[in-house]
Amino acid sequence: MTTTPNPIADAVGTLKLIGMHFAAPTAYPADALQAAAADCINRLAGQPQEVAQLALLYAALVAITPRGWLPHVTLTNDEARPYGAIVTDAAGNVAASGLGKTVNGLVALVSARLPAGCEEAL
Repeated sequence: MTTTPNPIADAVGTLKLIGMHFAAPTAYPADALQAAAADCINRLAGQPQEVAQLALLYAALVAITPRGWLPHVTLTNDEARPYGAIVTDAAGNVAASGLGKTVNGLVALVSARLPAGCEEAL
């Protein structure tokens, strides 16, 4: 299976190589690592802001959902509410959903829409 190039995974790999360079400086030349790091920085800087916002939204929803439940996040075409989320229970049923203008606002909305007692299951 071929993986799609991912700037974050590439950056993590470069950081691992930098650590190896300090352990064995002759095995990984510094100029090659500097070039790889610069490439990763450029690729990460080129990511749309929405990429980071979706990651933050997902992480925040994982923190408020019971174990075994799954948050799903997306961008919408609505400029007033660009973020969407659905939380499914362990059986795959929709437990809560919402659209929001901000990550924090959407997390609060979805949290309020989760069935009573979900907090105890965390």
